[in-house]
Amino acid sequence: MKKKALVIIGVALTCGGVRAQDGLKNAAALSLPLTDKKIVVAHCMTNIIRYKGHKFEDSCNPDFFSPTGNITASIGGLTQVLPMEDTLLTGAPLDSAVAFDLRAARASGIDAFQFYYPLHTEAWDEIIEAYFRVSEALHIPFSFTFCISHPSGGTQADRVASFAGRINRIMDAVGRDNPRWLRTPDGRLVVYLWAGAGLADIPEGTGVGAGGSDADVPRTPAYYVARAFTDLATAVHERFACIYDINEQITSVKLNDILDYFPACWIWTLPYREHYIGNLVAATCAKRHRSFTGSAFCDFYTSKLLAKGTWNIFSAEGAAAAGLQKSDRKYIVTGLSYNFRKLWEFGIDHDVPVMNIITWNDYPEGHHLAPEINHNEGFSILLNYYKSVWKKEPSPYADRDVAIAFFKQYARATKPSPYDFTLVPVETGIDPASEDSVDVVTLLRKASTLTVNGQSVSVPAGMADTRFFQAQGPVQVAVGRNGASVLAFTTPAWITLHPLRTNRLTYSYSSEHRTFFAPLVGTHNLWPTP
Repeated sequence: MKKKALVIIGVALTCGGVRAQDGLKNAAALSLPLTDKKIVVAHCMTNIIRYKGHKFEDSCNPDFFSPTGNITASIGGLTQVLPMEDTLLTGAPLDSAVAFDLRAARASGIDAFQFYYPLHTEAWDEIIEAYFRVSEALHIPFSFTFCISHPSGGTQADRVASFAGRINRIMDAVGRDNPRWLRTPDGRLVVYLWAGAGLADIPEGTGVGAGGSDADVPRTPAYYVARAFTDLATAVHERFACIYDINEQITSVKLNDILDYFPACWIWTLPYREHYIGNLVAATCAKRHRSFTGSAFCDFYTSKLLAKGTWNIFSAEGAAAAGLQKSDRKYIVTGLSYNFRKLWEFGIDHDVPVMNIITWNDYPEGHHLAPEINHNEGFSILLNYYKSVWKKEPSPYADRDVAIAFFKQYARATKPSPYDFTLVPVETGIDPASEDSVDVVTLLRKASTLTVNGQSVSVPAGMADTRFFQAQGPVQVAVGRNGASVLAFTTPAWITLHPLRTNRLTYSYSSEHRTFFAPLVGTHNLWPTP
């Protein structure tokens, strides 16, 4: 399953089912605000949650993590992630799993989830209802909404009816006036799209600037998408503010077509670089009086094994049968902490109303923020810090010193043996050499000396990013000031010269490890060495 980009689509409803183009294009509602306060919204893979009777999908199932002793041993183990909740919640009821998820998300600075919502996944609806139920019972402040994702099959009327039936049942069950629905100040339900244009029947030959007609009036693809979401909004007795996803290096013409009919955009996993697409999107949104929402993702390396040259996901059995020669893994160079930091800084510079996190729990694609043995708490600490800067609030770490280490577990030129998978880059722009280092981010009360594996440098107060040589062995981090030790830690994971299998996940670990996880898991050590 692929992830989403946040683009807010504000679809103006028209009275009596009127379909005139003027009722949708550049409607006044498209310029209304999305939120009256800054919020962090994470894409949540609805079905990727562990509880009794409900396992993780194969691509993140810890049963296939070990290189031996399971059906994927012939490829050195299918998965390369170990979600914390699998250790904690294998025998827990659904509500307990949801409670852990919500507490962990709040600790990570998340305010809302937009749930991945494809067709034909009716069994997932009880999971969404549980989030409403548990957040209310435990008084956890959180908001929720849907992310309509790659609908296909049947006609537009069929797809709208299917989604509407399910959404109506959920809204009736949890309450349409439930304050946990993610709504605009004027009461519209915020709805995300991820490859959501498939909801519409778009006439053959329709394109931006050419073709397509309805009642002899030329139309563009965004018109038909907006019309389909208007139909869906009508069917669920709501007004929508839809967020349209951008999953490509979009052209100005196509972007303006989208903004003719939608109030905002969110960008999927397009990394920060010199000519970042966000510059075009932000400037165009400002010119068109639309809401530009920021997006950040921390990593991208698929634990899922894909049929070579496609996005078709193998099951564990299929992966073992395909072997190394008929499969590959996708990745994006993110420069360790660089991409996450720069995307956050971009959102802060543009004073966006919403920051979208890609993702909360898509372990199979490796851009998860949820607790897991590779990412640990490092990116969550960065999120909390940047969120405070964005909201002009005191840093949650203002009263102490913090250091976070980020690294790959082997250099890019090192060849894993014997399980060396083909890696396929899906986006470019960040120098791969930037990942051949140990990246240490410090949040310090005063200027100090930072020492990593015996190499010392002076670092300033506040936030700083410092790179060190990627040496074999554990990463040892220490901060000293005025001849006294301020903090010190050694990472459980090591850098190796002899990796057994391909693994380009970013590893992070920090001086906050115990402080972050103790409220979630108590004093137990849940982490084996990866």
